[in-house]
Amino acid sequence: MKKELGKLLELQDIDLRIRKLDEEIAKGYGDLDERQAVVDARREEAVELGERLEVVGKEKGDVAHDLEEETNRLKDRQTKLMNVQTNREYQSLLKEIEGTKAENKRRQEEIERYTEIAEAMVAKIEELNNLSDGEEALLVEEKGKVESLAKELDAQKAKIDKVRSEKAGKVSKTIYKRYEQLRERRNGMAIVGVTDGVCQGCFMNIPAQQFNEVLRGDQLHSCPTCQRMMYHKPMEEE
Repeated sequence: MKKELGKLLELQDIDLRIRKLDEEIAKGYGDLDERQAVVDARREEAVELGERLEVVGKEKGDVAHDLEEETNRLKDRQTKLMNVQTNREYQSLLKEIEGTKAENKRRQEEIERYTEIAEAMVAKIEELNNLSDGEEALLVEEKGKVESLAKELDAQKAKIDKVRSEKAGKVSKTIYKRYEQLRERRNGMAIVGVTDGVCQGCFMNIPAQQFNEVLRGDQLHSCPTCQRMMYHKPMEEE
């Protein structure tokens, strides 16, 4: 059984190396995905700003149209003012003219405000697009590096996989099946050491009698807490 334990430990060491390579590859692509997500968010923000810019332009156009109409109407009233016959009519028309002037002033200020908002939006859209263009250019370069690294790591994995196949073939099918199930459930660690009666997988104490049996090493035991297969790992190895 000690030979079987040795085979399992060798197999687990290989699997952990493969796992590390997979994580490195995934991290490289994951970083690219995160950066691309930032770029996509900027692009989306620029599009939304563009849509809002159209609304601002329409609202500004509506106010400008009202201003033009009221300006023309104001001219008519001012002309009419010269021909009124009574003081009452004169005062009424004068009040209307002053009110229109005040409203036109407000409209003009509103148009200026819309202009400022639109200019700020245009500047922001340009900034977002420039940042996105620059980042995407860098991403193209980084993607090439990541793909190159991934190719190297895949080559390393291919070599290790050959060794793994040989090691896995030397483990009994029953134990190998159990090992694979545990490896999948326990983050790659299917077999762990027991030091001074403590499982090094979950760091829980195991029963004294079971620890004595693990010390003998004549059969495989599982941790009653985490179910990992166990072997004796002396304190000196810690």
